[in-house]
Amino acid sequence: MEAVFFRNEQETQISYGETLASVMREQSIEPQQVIILTNQRYYDRFSEKLTRLFLPREVNWYICTNQMYCNNFSEFKAAMDFFGRFSKQEPLLIVGFGNEGVLALSSFIHATSVLTTQLWLIPVSLRALAKSVKETAIVVKKPDIPMLENPNTPEFVIYDQTIAEKQIDGKLVDFLTLIRCGVLADSEFLKELHRTYPSHQALMRHSLAAYTDRLIQLYQQSGSELEEFGQLFADAAYRTENGHLLSDAMKLFFGFLFHFMWTVQQQQLTVDLPVFCQWLARLGFPIELPESFSLSEYFSHVLELQQKEKKLLFLAKVGTIGGRTKIEEKDLVQTMETYQRLINEIRGV
Repeated sequence: MEAVFFRNEQETQISYGETLASVMREQSIEPQQVIILTNQRYYDRFSEKLTRLFLPREVNWYICTNQMYCNNFSEFKAAMDFFGRFSKQEPLLIVGFGNEGVLALSSFIHATSVLTTQLWLIPVSLRALAKSVKETAIVVKKPDIPMLENPNTPEFVIYDQTIAEKQIDGKLVDFLTLIRCGVLADSEFLKELHRTYPSHQALMRHSLAAYTDRLIQLYQQSGSELEEFGQLFADAAYRTENGHLLSDAMKLFFGFLFHFMWTVQQQQLTVDLPVFCQWLARLGFPIELPESFSLSEYFSHVLELQQKEKKLLFLAKVGTIGGRTKIEEKDLVQTMETYQRLINEIRGV
């Protein structure tokens, strides 16, 4: 299946529902030099297969770490040194194959380099697919500090669900991407997810591939808001003492959860938060923060960050973005108290 994703004056062709090999057989590739940027884990597993798919072209590899935020400044500088080996006279095909950090780094290099380049992205997860069509590609100083930004302009995105389905460890992260879509842009979609995936066992047993086209549609409709929601709350976790106890993925999860809880409280939405959080817990999300993680310090960083940023997105109702508003300290206190009460309920205290 194919879709065309529009942003500003840029069009990106997205191929999904077929294997990478079958899609590649149909492609005509002009550049004779191919540079594939990937994470170490995907190089180890797929380098021979991908090299064969691009033959008889010359294939070179640039290997990044496995970190979610491998689109950092030191990796960017090292990659640009690597690209400096190639002739400015010869066109290149840049292929970003891997997690969201690799895709962002590939796109940023494509926009920055003086070389003549085309850009293809091959995301290995639903979350990475969502990132492949975002408006901008960034290089970060730290995960919570964007440093440089360029337009994200891939010509072609190939999503092979057979590769994505093998990423068992990342399935919760992919599912959170779908939950986010439902919460912000489609309440009926959220209800469908709740019915279809009532537990961790159901989530692990069933594929998420059927939701690929809905993800693309909702990102076309509300992509920038979907990317923004929860990000400020996630960034605050990087600034909190003992924030290192949370992985990057956990910071994203709690960023989403606290932003959602805040808007439910602040807008007095009709949402059964205990039922919602119990569902997340049954799915396997880490609802409970480590004891040494200070919520009061964390929320003080949320307030501090918001004073430097634009006002925060809020929901008019589940599935509908209402606009923007300022965070009040009293609302954050209420959010913290609500979270602590919910944790006690889930524990059975």
